Amino acid sequence: MTDSISVFLPDALAPLDRLAGLRPLRGEGCYLGTLGGLRIIQGVQGVFVRGSLPKYLNGENALPLTRQAVRAALGKLETESGMDLKIGRVYQLETACTLPVNDPPREYLAAWGPLARFKKSTHGNGDTVTLANGGRSFSGYDKGEEMAPEALPCPLAGLYALRLESCWKRGLKRLYGRLLNPWEASEPEAYGQAVRAWAAFYFKIPKRREVCLSMDGMTPKGFERTLAALGLQSLGLDRAQEIIRDGLASGALDRVKASRMRALFRELAKDERITNTDPLTAEIDEKVRAVARFAR
Repeated sequence: MTDSISVFLPDALAPLDRLAGLRPLRGEGCYLGTLGGLRIIQGVQGVFVRGSLPKYLNGENALPLTRQAVRAALGKLETESGMDLKIGRVYQLETACTLPVNDPPREYLAAWGPLARFKKSTHGNGDTVTLANGGRSFSGYDKGEEMAPEALPCPLAGLYALRLESCWKRGLKRLYGRLLNPWEASEPEAYGQAVRAWAAFYFKIPKRREVCLSMDGMTPKGFERTLAALGLQSLGLDRAQEIIRDGLASGALDRVKASRMRALFRELAKDERITNTDPLTAEIDEKVRAVARFAR
């Protein structure tokens, strides 16, 4: 599950004679190079290491590493670099998993709505959706499309594959309560915390739901909410939020009214009395729960 990692090793010296593509940087004694695909920077105050551990260990990251495989990658890095990772501090961490799915990934990602305090961006005809702010990001994308023309490795070969990535760009201390070195971050408790945070972020994302138009026990107020939910489903959460932003920009809405409207959207979108989970979302929900439960 651990993918990309960024580590700072204070007062360390990089193995410059073992780095590929070595070139000088601004600052006396500063260099940039790579080691097995990992980016290594010799800075004034120490060494920075950044890159994908699955790619470093296995040459690809479509298949997630187990916790023991993460530790194997760290051991390989220490052997090849001669650096002691126990003195390092992990300051960025990416947790990811590629899920085999029944339909093209863009159809699952189309159900994702906007999330408060995160900017949503969509790329590649809907093949990639990212929610990001200054501290964290979460992305879903078509892993098969990303790897093309190379084929996905077994057991993903021939299947649709949805990649879900959670990245801590800043504030990793909030996850663990303190700064960890790479070996500590791969211990069972810390590793499990990162996997659970990955799953928790996925479940925070608002997702399109199916509206249930059943008249059993229906009241006029319930009927009104059901029709409003149908309208919201037809319009889409993204377009509804865009209309509110336009209203704020033009002065037609003030912040209080806009906030109440957004709250109404959220209530309608997740009201289980009048909506059901979309089948595609239910498929991913089940797989994310299984990964979070069994990741080791």
